[in-house]
Amino acid sequence: MPPKTKAEVKAKAKSAEDKTFGLKNKNKSAKMQRYVQEVKSQAASSGNKKDKKEADDRQAAIAAKKAQEAAKKAELAELFKTVEKAQKVPFGVDPKTILCAHFKSGVCNKGSRCKFSHDLEIGRKAAKVDLYTDARENEKEKTMETWDQAKLEEAVNSKAGASDNRNKPTDIVCKYFLEAIDERKYGWFWDCPNGNKECKYRHALPPGFVLKKKETPEERMAREEMEKENKISIEAFLETERHKLGPNTTPVTAESFAKWKAERKAREAADLDADAKKKKEAYDRYKSGMKSGMAFSGRELFDFNPDWAVGDEDEEGAMEDYTREDSDHEGDDKENVNAPANASGPADVDEGLFEEDMEGLEEDDDDDDDDDDGEQGQK
Repeated sequence: MPPKTKAEVKAKAKSAEDKTFGLKNKNKSAKMQRYVQEVKSQAASSGNKKDKKEADDRQAAIAAKKAQEAAKKAELAELFKTVEKAQKVPFGVDPKTILCAHFKSGVCNKGSRCKFSHDLEIGRKAAKVDLYTDARENEKEKTMETWDQAKLEEAVNSKAGASDNRNKPTDIVCKYFLEAIDERKYGWFWDCPNGNKECKYRHALPPGFVLKKKETPEERMAREEMEKENKISIEAFLETERHKLGPNTTPVTAESFAKWKAERKAREAADLDADAKKKKEAYDRYKSGMKSGMAFSGRELFDFNPDWAVGDEDEEGAMEDYTREDSDHEGDDKENVNAPANASGPADVDEGLFEEDMEGLEEDDDDDDDDDDGEQGQK
């Protein structure tokens, strides 16, 4: 399109001035100024209808393209969409705190008119975990309308006791749950060691439970001081417990204690005799081949059979014979060597056997003395 000439621009401005000629308060009244602006804009656009038409065509083409893309996307979503169940809102819960399931799937067309939230971060913005309610109770409240065949059979078998129903309902609170709260480890990502859904104990606080706050050093010192002040002696405690017994009691004295001790010993002796008699009767039944219904220790068996503790004479004789045989096989030299050691007194020695040897020794000594004297004379 060729550029506009100065003459055309001047003609449009003059046409606008002519239409507003003679108006009163044209430069003072705001209403008249708005009218003047409208007249000027009409005059400016009166000679540019062709440009306006081209702009409108471009806008229409863009809108048509957007509509075509939206229709294509809607068709694909219709072909591949998943069946979404109708969302149920629990009693007393704001629907705006629940994420829209259709929006999550990308098929919700209600926009701001939807009663559910279209904020994907709504789950993180929810309230803190409630320690006084068990989150698993919502799943247990499902009615039979949502059950399938397998669920129905499992419920029937569980009711009849045929299945392994380890997850029975109970009012006992899980100890791991309480430990996690006491140790301040409980949170959204806490898992029970028994399993979150498999644990058969409740994961909810009992009624009246008060969460313990972390004790400061000052509070601990104050508590210890109070405990020291309120602490009673052992004498006062015993006196208090004695008064709780009431008036119809027997005071403990040396005579009453001795009497009670004698009665207790007599009662224990009678109980021991009764037990021994009962075991003896049971052993007699066992020995006769009947069932005794009682086990016996080795000591009791020897008590019931004293002859078992006596040794066998034949066995002792056999040991003596064996020792004697060993001594017979030994040589005479061994007997002679061992004889003096085994004798209780000094042995008798025959001195006549050694007289000749002694005389020979004396002669040898005399000869040696003569030889020594001769050698000294020569020197």
